[in-house]
Amino acid sequence: RVVMTRDEAWQTIGLEQMMIPRGAGNRPGTVITPKFVTIHNTDNAAAGADARAHGRYLAGADARARKVSWHFTVDDQRVCQHLGTGELGWHAGSGPGNRQSVGIEICMNAGIDQAAANRRAAHLTALLLHDLDLPLSAVVQHHHWTGKDCPRLLRQGNGWPTFIAAV
Repeated sequence: RVVMTRDEAWQTIGLEQMMIPRGAGNRPGTVITPKFVTIHNTDNAAAGADARAHGRYLAGADARARKVSWHFTVDDQRVCQHLGTGELGWHAGSGPGNRQSVGIEICMNAGIDQAAANRRAAHLTALLLHDLDLPLSAVVQHHHWTGKDCPRLLRQGNGWPTFIAAV
């Protein structure tokens, strides 16, 4: 077991800022106090649909028009942040999921090392729980809010219990 500072732990996940521009239609600027961390899969299996590609998508016209946004996208190499954790994102339905949670999208694109992406997402989740002073029970699936089969890959087999154990 390696002991490191909070800042060192954040550095190990490969965090990159790809913030949605202020004033964009998918960044309402509403302040929230998160009580949950909501886990998603991107459901985008296209080659090249990594964290940076999703960051570019969030900055574009389609995401703005659809009013879709989330806080972090994770792949097997990096974590891209798109919103501050104290800002509302539109990722978990129209109700409390958006108003009460930080959204993490885990990539599932062709060629990804899915196990590495899941480990990186678990590490990010643990850091967020620490920073937001939330218990492990605050980690929920998108399914929790809407009944959608998401995060689809983690909902298969022993995926969710394995993810929670990694957190």
